[in-house]
Amino acid sequence: MDFKDEKHKDFFIRNVERTGSQRDTERKALFYALGLTAETRNNINQLYDFKENCIRPEGLKGAWQTGGTTRVCRLAFNLYNGTCGQDEDSEQPRNYTPYNLFDCGLAHYMLEAVRVRYPY
Repeated sequence: MDFKDEKHKDFFIRNVERTGSQRDTERKALFYALGLTAETRNNINQLYDFKENCIRPEGLKGAWQTGGTTRVCRLAFNLYNGTCGQDEDSEQPRNYTPYNLFDCGLAHYMLEAVRVRYPY
């Protein structure tokens, strides 16, 4: 796995271990993607409910979100359970397309998250 930096790697390992997700490609891809930025790492509890072991889609509306972090979260949520915006009030499915998701400087690592979810 290609990590962006040590903080990314540490975040990934810590959360995979915390959730017992060593064999769960959905959660591994989620934590890999959410570990890409300091903002998503710092706001993990707004994005993932560790008690219920599920994502928190409302975290997409956090005041801390930027264009880049929103893309990362959308990809992470999509890889986790197929979320594509249909159930969100202000989200549009087109925001979850590769055209919109990968249009940022993190594209290399975002593709790595896809590889984590769909190992070959």
